Amino acid sequence: MSQPFGSNPDSNNPFSPPDSTHPFSLPQNLQNTQRPASKPTMATVFGILNLVFGAISLIGQGFGLISILFLREYFEKISKQPIPMPGPLQWVGTGIQILLTFWLIYSGIRVLRGTMAGRSALIAYCVGSLVIRPFIVGINLIAQHEQLQQQMAAGVTPLSPAAVSLITIGIGLFALVLAEIYEAVGFFVIRSKNVTQQFQAWDEVVNGQQSNQTFNFN
Repeated sequence: MSQPFGSNPDSNNPFSPPDSTHPFSLPQNLQNTQRPASKPTMATVFGILNLVFGAISLIGQGFGLISILFLREYFEKISKQPIPMPGPLQWVGTGIQILLTFWLIYSGIRVLRGTMAGRSALIAYCVGSLVIRPFIVGINLIAQHEQLQQQMAAGVTPLSPAAVSLITIGIGLFALVLAEIYEAVGFFVIRSKNVTQQFQAWDEVVNGQQSNQTFNFN
């Protein structure tokens, strides 16, 4: 019995529409634009940057502590000027700065895995640092200003009080702006929609909830 035209297209006819049940037809889920899940690029970028900045900060802080505690007399002989010991306020600022540096390194190690937990660790550091760092800078400004005034009273420096204040404030604000820019950029980039989806997809792969196949990021 003849059938209406087009009701049962001939699979050998090149002009017939594709049959989704044909053994060589692509599955429906592969017809969309997809790519294999992989570790987010931003995880590697921020992880490495955090570790590099953390290492540089630790080296600088370690050299400063060694210079003050063990090499102060040596530098006084070279410069022929007295170098005052840090006061209690400056030690507090140094301690907070060291803890913040270890937090930076810890968040870098965590975010390198590319998981949602690592993403949360980086976000927590960015928020915490944005809040804490201005207090550290303020403490250091006050401590450095007191040291410069002591040196000025001893006749070590010819600078006026106004110049001392400007130099101290300028250095502190410059360091604050640089650090806050990096942390603000990290906060907004890591929370962007596309980056968050990449972290979610890779988190499922790492935690074994889904095999490393394909994820649609459209």
